[in-house]
Amino acid sequence: MINTLFDIPLSVAKRLPGAAAVLLGLALLVQASAAGTTKTVFFYNPESSVDNFAALKTEFDNYLSGQGEYNFQPFSERSTFESMLSDKAQGVYLLSSWHYAQLNAKTPLEAVLVGVIKGELQQRKILTSKDLGDISALAGATIAGSGSEDYLRSQLQQMLGSQYSSLSAKIKLLTVPKDIDALMAVGFGVAAAAISSESSLNKLAMINPKQHAQLKTLASGEKSFLLIAAVAKQQQNDEASLLKVIEAMGQQPSGEKKLKMLGLDGWKRIDTLDAALSKQLRQP
Repeated sequence: MINTLFDIPLSVAKRLPGAAAVLLGLALLVQASAAGTTKTVFFYNPESSVDNFAALKTEFDNYLSGQGEYNFQPFSERSTFESMLSDKAQGVYLLSSWHYAQLNAKTPLEAVLVGVIKGELQQRKILTSKDLGDISALAGATIAGSGSEDYLRSQLQQMLGSQYSSLSAKIKLLTVPKDIDALMAVGFGVAAAAISSESSLNKLAMINPKQHAQLKTLASGEKSFLLIAAVAKQQQNDEASLLKVIEAMGQQPSGEKKLKMLGLDGWKRIDTLDAALSKQLRQP
């Protein structure tokens, strides 16, 4: 049985217009869910670029199916993900904290878990360059970064602030698969600057200290949470078993290996965080 758009034969998918392919994938997924009791983890993260969605789905399907009647559905398009959310409103949703805050205004979600990497729950994006002296020199420049354009634009606007906000329209974006690729693009002269996380800058310092030493910080963004696991507010009790499976992934080698594909090594329950932190994720 075809369960998702990723299972449609390539020969068929290639003949479908983009919108038709999306609609067919959604219809088949809804039909499959209605026919059985399988619960789904839906994934979309505008803060990163996935190299191979089919491989990601296969790895997570193999893991989740070994824990129960669960499967994994990644999305490459924001509009498709949001359409599924508004139509189904069931399952567990893995999404960025940036996207979560935006969605909550129209589709009430309850954040239950927050991703962890090396003990950290939050990250900050940094704008770095090798040759540019300051932010004012960004007009007409190309900035490399990982993630969707709307996400990168929002981060850039935050870093520019009101003083340099007019520069945003004059900046070209180069989307790359990973933060480290954005930093390397600056080193090779493909981009004038890069947007990356602090952890990626630290990684560059280890693998290429000479290139890291050439970079200077032009601006820093605000701290934000890593990936969020959320459910529709009225579905939290129904999804408790699947949430437990997701939470336990970081506690066993096979699960942690899959989480690393999402840039995480574990999860932390939001109800165990300090009040000031949990409040940020529970705002209506």
